[in-house]
Amino acid sequence: MKEVKIWNYIIEWGITQNPDLSSNPEDWSNENILALKSSSKNCLPLIRYFQMSGDDIYDHIQPYKKILETNLWKDLVKRHMTPDRPISSVVLPPRVILTQELPHRSTEPFSNVINEEHAAENASWIDKKADTYSMTNNPYEFKLLLRGSRDGFTRDSFWNLCNKQKNLVIVIKVKDTDENLGGYNPVGWDKALNDCKSCGEFYFFIEKWRSPKFYLKSCKKYKRSALLF
Repeated sequence: MKEVKIWNYIIEWGITQNPDLSSNPEDWSNENILALKSSSKNCLPLIRYFQMSGDDIYDHIQPYKKILETNLWKDLVKRHMTPDRPISSVVLPPRVILTQELPHRSTEPFSNVINEEHAAENASWIDKKADTYSMTNNPYEFKLLLRGSRDGFTRDSFWNLCNKQKNLVIVIKVKDTDENLGGYNPVGWDKALNDCKSCGEFYFFIEKWRSPKFYLKSCKKYKRSALLF
């Protein structure tokens, strides 16, 4: 977040603490200025004033300069007019901006039925996004638990590998067609209960058209459901 935005938030917060203040600082009395200064006194020393541009100083700081210490305002003006001259005010270091990086993902295909693009689209359905995630901004990593051609298509294979697994996505390809059936369950299925309750689960039927993109044909949500074999 830019420093000027932090300043603006502090000013807005300080004004809300003093409902008698008008929206125009030029109309404020000395009592009004002291009231805002008192409300914001714990925040003002934390602002990186010397990291702001001249435009930000003029447009956003200058209208409220009377709530600053006199020496600080003089040093701000001096820094932008004669940057090589020394100042006596404390200059705080720039803020450290943290950027969130998605975890490294394996480049090996995780499924013989769907690819990374289809997984990103499925993630969009999970998050109820109007716009489909791309392969680069998909917030989920899909991990293969069961592959029928590898682990078997039996009931026992499913329960051995998927029992009580949360955030479970199942995709089944219909033999000799381009159709796929599937579903998502955020709480997973429990073999002991053979039933579950989840307001976030859904099932889908997908057709593969000329484009490699998958299209959602129908999507239903159920409060109660059971997986049948």
